[in-house]
Amino acid sequence: MGQLFKRLDQEQKALHDSWENIVRLMVVVVVMSIFIWALCSALRWIVHLGTDHFFHYLTVHENELHAPLLLLGVLLAGGFATGALMRLPGWEKTSGDGIDVALDNFHCTYEHEEDDPQPRFDRPAFSLALKKAATTALTLGTGGSGGLEAPVVVAGEAVGAGWGRVFRARTEAELRTYQLSGIAAAVATLLGTPFTAALFAIEIAYGDRIIYRKLAYALLASMVAYVLNKRILGASMLFEAPPHAYDYTVSEYGITALVAVAVSAPIAIGFGRLMQQTGALVARVDPLYRVAVGALGCGLVAVGLWKGLGIAPYHVLGMGEHTLTELLDPSENASALFLLAALVGKMLTTGFTISAGGSAGLLIPSMFLGGVSGALTAKGLEAVGLVAADAETAIFVIVGIASALVAVIGVPMAAIALVLEVFGPAYGPPTALACGVTYVLTLRIKVYGAQRRSPNPDADETGAAPDVRALRPELAPGAPGDDDSGDDDDDGGGGGDENRDDDGGDEDARA
Repeated sequence: MGQLFKRLDQEQKALHDSWENIVRLMVVVVVMSIFIWALCSALRWIVHLGTDHFFHYLTVHENELHAPLLLLGVLLAGGFATGALMRLPGWEKTSGDGIDVALDNFHCTYEHEEDDPQPRFDRPAFSLALKKAATTALTLGTGGSGGLEAPVVVAGEAVGAGWGRVFRARTEAELRTYQLSGIAAAVATLLGTPFTAALFAIEIAYGDRIIYRKLAYALLASMVAYVLNKRILGASMLFEAPPHAYDYTVSEYGITALVAVAVSAPIAIGFGRLMQQTGALVARVDPLYRVAVGALGCGLVAVGLWKGLGIAPYHVLGMGEHTLTELLDPSENASALFLLAALVGKMLTTGFTISAGGSAGLLIPSMFLGGVSGALTAKGLEAVGLVAADAETAIFVIVGIASALVAVIGVPMAAIALVLEVFGPAYGPPTALACGVTYVLTLRIKVYGAQRRSPNPDADETGAAPDVRALRPELAPGAPGDDDSGDDDDDGGGGGDENRDDDGGDEDARA
């Protein structure tokens, strides 16, 4: 244990070795967060301007012949434009949701034995952020299905690295602090939840552990974005839910766990398989036309549901926030058929958009799928008499949202914090239970290959985490199947390199 405390002391000195260093970090984080807030706010405004007006026009003219043709035409135009951009040099990294790109950029300095931020400085920074914003605006602004959060994670990390280069970050630890703070500021700009954003940045980067010294700066960055949202834009909460009592019965907790089971496994496994299948399907298409073909698939699904079942396109295209808002409204009573069709339709359109290379994220779609699945589960429980016909649907929707975030994105603490910040503490206890159940059920499922996991959970308890190669000899250099370092990222990433940041180790000490 003495060695562990020594390493913890070294880590403390890495970022907090002097007041001058602390002030420097805080100033850079604040300046950087303002820049990120402006970029993400502009992107959000552009996307909402395009989709809100477009979907409103389609709703007003839904009975006219040209409406479905216009929908298909706009989607195809956006797909062709995005595909053309991605053929240009340096634009290929903007395809898909981009989380793995951001995580690879974040972790690249771990693979360098020297304490040198240069490996990240050699990669695009500000240009990557601007390119990602442009392709995201084209994808989502023309009706593609997905969320803004994953693209802004890429932008936030890139801007953080860019400001690190401008201010000449002296150590890897300092650079990574800027990168995490950039992610937190970007997510806080969109969600309006500073604590959730900071936790999300840490959890998405490190998987199953919290790095508190970096969390402090991530909180500062997210608070800057939050205050700017409130003071300048007058932003309100993303969603509103009806008030709920703080007390829950044992049966209500049991139903909550049941909802978590009903949502987590189908969403994590089913959506993952669907993404694989749609990816394999569009992979056969020439890259120049791939995004357009994916957009056409989205359009055909949306038009089919629109004309066949009367489900408006905004329920399965765009970000899906309006659908969740309606489900949380006590006056709304969606039918089981609508919920099932919207669930399948959103999975298909999101799969086509992201697998084809459109720039959109999984966070909001996962919340959509979880919320709709929760409402659908409530309908099923009502049909068999386990819940009353007039039971409040909001609790099922909220628990579903949190469970899906854990199942798809793998951020249990951020999911709980999101519910507390957006919906209020009354929804906290069932959400905590649901997230715990979901995390255990989906522990071995990981959507993002570059998201890190501990190679040896027992070592986390003792602080003596060995190199991953010692636990898995097949990953040792020169071992059969050791084609590249990708497996390191999947199973704990960089072995000792990753652990030295978490267990008090040498990563921060090298500063």
